[in-house]
Amino acid sequence: MPKKSVLLLLLASCLLISCRQEKVPPADLITPDQESAELIDPMNPEAFADYDPEAGLAPEDPIPEVKGPGSSLSSPAVITGVFTRLGKMEAESDFISEKLGKEGEDWKIKSTSVRSMGSKTLDEVIVETKGNTQNTFYFDITEYENSWQ
Repeated sequence: MPKKSVLLLLLASCLLISCRQEKVPPADLITPDQESAELIDPMNPEAFADYDPEAGLAPEDPIPEVKGPGSSLSSPAVITGVFTRLGKMEAESDFISEKLGKEGEDWKIKSTSVRSMGSKTLDEVIVETKGNTQNTFYFDITEYENSWQ
């Protein structure tokens, strides 16, 4: 086959394959109400017109709230109004930053784990300060976890 025909055949095959691929958004871009959620085409820049990368929240997310001390499993900081993984992580980071200073300069995350406590789901976040002190924070992420069921 001449080179031109091979290239055209290869191009046609690639187009056919890309047209058959299912468009599925990243998990963070699906709203909590799965029945009425529209899939967002990640290849369409207009789908992200309302997205604020500084806030880290999808357009459907309300303003998050974090209430409580977060100092123990029995008194976690309760996170509400967050339905994306990024939004949850930023709410936790903002909470810790209010107590310890700027992330990356004054403290860094050493480890995270998820715990089930009865009907509650908790994030345990262990951070290390620049003075090598470890602090542990507990977040009740039940609302976030339940939004995916």
